[in-house]
Amino acid sequence: MEAAAGRDIEILERISVLEVERARIEAETASLMLEFADLRRRQADRNGDPRRRALEASFAADELAVALHQPTRVVQCRLADARRVRGLLPLTWLAFTAGRIDAYRISMISSAVDKVRGDNHAVIELDYLLPDSAPARTAAQLKGWLKRFVARNVPGDRAARTEHDKRAVWLDHQDDGMSFLHAYLPTAEAIRIDAELTARAKALPADDRTLDHKRADELVAWLRSTGDARSTSSRAVIGITVPVSTVAGWDDQPGESFDGSFALPAGAVRDLMTQPGTLFYRIFTDPLGHILDITELGRFASDKLSTAIDIRDSTCRFVTCSRPSMESDKDHEIPHPRGPTTAANLRSLCRRHHQMKTHGITEPTHHVMQTRGPSTVEHDFATSLVRLRYGG
Repeated sequence: MEAAAGRDIEILERISVLEVERARIEAETASLMLEFADLRRRQADRNGDPRRRALEASFAADELAVALHQPTRVVQCRLADARRVRGLLPLTWLAFTAGRIDAYRISMISSAVDKVRGDNHAVIELDYLLPDSAPARTAAQLKGWLKRFVARNVPGDRAARTEHDKRAVWLDHQDDGMSFLHAYLPTAEAIRIDAELTARAKALPADDRTLDHKRADELVAWLRSTGDARSTSSRAVIGITVPVSTVAGWDDQPGESFDGSFALPAGAVRDLMTQPGTLFYRIFTDPLGHILDITELGRFASDKLSTAIDIRDSTCRFVTCSRPSMESDKDHEIPHPRGPTTAANLRSLCRRHHQMKTHGITEPTHHVMQTRGPSTVEHDFATSLVRLRYGG
C-alpha cells in the first residue's frame, strides 16, 4: 500500500515536469519561428519591388506551415501572438521560455495585450502581474482574469469599436450532415435576434419539436425567406460530388463537398435533388476517377470547366492552404496564350499563392496538380516550392 502511495506521487511529479518541458519546447519553437520569419524578412528587404518584397516576407509562414504540418493561417496567428508577447511583455515571455506559461495561454495573453496596447501603463502592469497570475490559474480562469483586466483598462467605447471591427459569420462543419453557423455580432443585435427567434418559435403550433428545434427551424426559414425585402436570394451553390449509385438509390454512399470539409448523408443528397433550383453537373472521369481533359478557347475557363477543376482540386493546391477551390483563381501552369485553357494546364490557387507564383516567388509543380495524390507526393510538392525560392 505504501509503495502504491509512493508511486502515485511519483506519477504526478513526473507529469508536472513533463508539462513544464512541453511549455519550454513550445517556447523554443516559437522563438525559432520568429527567428526564421525575421531571417526571411531581411532577405526580402533586398528586393526593390515593395509588392514582391511583402509577398516574399509573408512566404515564411508557408514554409513554416510545411515544417509544422499546420495550415498557413494557424502559423500566421502563432507568429503574430509570439511577436506581440515577446515585444510588449518581456517578463511574460521569460516565463514562457522557462516553461511556466504554455502556448495556449500565450495566445490568450496576446489577444488581451492587443486590446490594451494603447495604454503603456496597462501593458506594464499586465506584464508585471502575468508571470505569477498565469501559472496559478487554469486556462478558463486566466481567460476570465484577462477579460476583467481589459474591462478595467480599456474605455467601453474604444473596446466596442475594436470588437465591432471583428464582426463575422462562419461555418464549422460537423458529422452527419450538420454544421454550426457562428456569428460574432454586436450584443444588442444578437439579443434582438435571439428574442425574435424565441418569439417565432413559441408562436408555432404545438408539435413534437422542442423549443430549440423550433428556433433552429425558424432561423433557417427566416434567413431563406424571400418575402422580406431585406432578404437576399435563397439560392446558393453547394458544391458536392455524389456517387451515381446514391442518385439511383442503389446504396447510401454520402456526397462529399468539393473541398472535403463536409459530407452529406445519402438521404440529405436525395432530398436536395427534389428541391427547386438544384443543378447537377455531369463530370466524365476515367476508370481511376481522374477528370478527363477539357480544352476551351480563350484565357478564362468557362463555368463548367471551372467546376470540373473545383471538383478535382478541392482546395488551393499549395500544400498547407485550405482555401476552397471554389474561392480560388484558375491559374495556367503554362501561361496563356502559349499554354492552353485545359484541365491539364489549369490548377486552383488562392489569390495569395497565385500572386506568389506570378511574382516568381514559388512555382507549384505539375504532377500534384493532376490528381490529389498521397501525402508523400504532396510533401515532395511542398519541398519543391521551398527549394525553388531559396535554393535549399
